[in-house]
Amino acid sequence: MKDLVIPLLVAVIGLAATGLGAIVGARSTRFGAEKNAETVRRQVQDQGAVEHGHWLRQQRLSTYGSFLEAWDECLRITRAPVDVPDPASESLDELREAAGRLAERARRIALLGPEEVTQAAEDLTEGMQEDVEAAARFIRACQAAESAIDDRPVRPEAVAEATEEYRQRHAQLEDLIDAHRGQGRDLRDLDGHPLLADVMRSIAQLRQVSGEAGGALLENVERLSEAVGEAEAMLDVLTRNKEARELSRERFTSAARQALGTPPMPA
Repeated sequence: MKDLVIPLLVAVIGLAATGLGAIVGARSTRFGAEKNAETVRRQVQDQGAVEHGHWLRQQRLSTYGSFLEAWDECLRITRAPVDVPDPASESLDELREAAGRLAERARRIALLGPEEVTQAAEDLTEGMQEDVEAAARFIRACQAAESAIDDRPVRPEAVAEATEEYRQRHAQLEDLIDAHRGQGRDLRDLDGHPLLADVMRSIAQLRQVSGEAGGALLENVERLSEAVGEAEAMLDVLTRNKEARELSRERFTSAARQALGTPPMPA
């Protein structure tokens, strides 16, 4: 009996060891496979993060550059010399279009970020929109003043004609008086003379056209004063915005450099 038990125990123990070894080996293989799979997954994830970061940087670089191009275009329009007779409307339309492109590119920056660059772009865009509105107010004031002047012309030629008419009639009257005196006649004999009526009509005409010209001139001066007031207000806005724009552009370029120079964080 003992001869049978011992070999049986040895066989059972060997079988158990073999099974345990197989289990341990299987688990080791599985662990190694999972580890390799995690390594591969991490590598793929890191590679994807790097590629996305590169794509994002390229998109930001392109968008930041196009935003500054639109900004420089706006500045070029606002600083362009006036070398045509009536460029106000065309220049304002051109500036509006350029400011619209600036706002569109600022919205794209808001999608790409980061927040610091987005805020600086929005500040620049808002300042330019204020410049456009200030210029529009000034042009409307000038157009209103011009329209009022056209509706109420001074007509200096009418004043000149009335003045010349009065001068001629007055000279004729002086000649008539001298003739009467030379003949020793009484000046009261001139009562009812047609020339006296002509002189009185010339005086009345001169007073009328002078009064009309004076009233028109006064209204025109008031209109021009309003236009000057609008110009001064616009100048204040532009001066204030110029200082703010310089700071906003500096913040934008500084934030853009930092965003483009900061490597992306892997997920």
